[in-house]
Amino acid sequence: MDRRDPRLDPRWPLGDGTPVDFGKDWRPRFIVTVDTEEEFDWDGPFTRDRHGLAHVSAMPRFQSFCEERSVNPIYLIDYPVATDGQASEMLRGWCRAGTADVGVQLHPWVNPPFEETVSVHNSYACNLPPDLERQKFGLLYEAIARHIGVESRIYRAGRYGAGPASPNILREFGLDCDTSVRSLFDYSRQGGPNYAATPLKPYWLQQNALAELPVTTVLSGRLGPRGAGLFRASETRPNMRAALSRLGLVERIALTPEGISQTHAMRAVDDAVSQALPLLVFSFHSPSLAPGFTPYVRSEADVEALYLWWDHLFAHCAARGIAPITLTELRGALHDKPLAPGARPPLTAVPVRACSSVG
Repeated sequence: MDRRDPRLDPRWPLGDGTPVDFGKDWRPRFIVTVDTEEEFDWDGPFTRDRHGLAHVSAMPRFQSFCEERSVNPIYLIDYPVATDGQASEMLRGWCRAGTADVGVQLHPWVNPPFEETVSVHNSYACNLPPDLERQKFGLLYEAIARHIGVESRIYRAGRYGAGPASPNILREFGLDCDTSVRSLFDYSRQGGPNYAATPLKPYWLQQNALAELPVTTVLSGRLGPRGAGLFRASETRPNMRAALSRLGLVERIALTPEGISQTHAMRAVDDAVSQALPLLVFSFHSPSLAPGFTPYVRSEADVEALYLWWDHLFAHCAARGIAPITLTELRGALHDKPLAPGARPPLTAVPVRACSSVG
């Protein structure tokens, strides 16, 4: 699992795949990333305008919860959030206080310019013409800078849909961290990337310039990572995958409160330690902070269960000697000195190519 099979998805550039060397004195750390986005119908078609932000009023509770536990969340925000007055005011205050960080998350279907056909295919930014992906990213980056007052340094493609144009776009705008890769997951049947065999540990997309911080998922069970091939073979055979899990041979566990029990998540933390992962990247979606907006949180009881999950996971990490790390500290560990921001030409410098026929 240390190197990706390049046949799996030639669209995602591995770079040279060199693992990040955090040094011999490094101890495992964790970050909490929040896909901070609009509410929409997870079972319905993608739309430009049928979405809401009612859950934003629930975000201060999570922020306070994290502050009380010395955890700085990283809010990866999309265009509707960046341009919402209430959300941007809160995020600006937390960033100024040094208790949170804001990164970029691109949802193409709600992010101008609106040139492409709205479709499942085009919901993955990797399927857009590179010029259009850049224009959308640029407008989102500038919206975050204008409304929140920060120059973001970390990115996650919405739906994990990064592609070959993404690394150069990120460096152009001065970003040095990407967390679009969801290792052990394959989205290719919908037209998205296949990350089934990407590395689990942080690695360089561009050596000493752009680091990939994969969203943490592990293979657990008696076979663990040795069962990777068997697990991939079960991708289109759900009965086989269920049997592998039931027999305790191998199962995939993501570090998220969405659909993963705290017992399983704590086991995944233990497996991550045994597999010597230097960085654990937790993730979830901000609409899960309020009931009724995601399939994972339907009631107030589910909200309380989500907070209990985080409480147990933070405590378990502490017991295993895994401390939280801020984005500033992490970037300092990645680079001997802060990178100079990338030269950012005017957004009009690269024309947008019409692509209404795409997808």
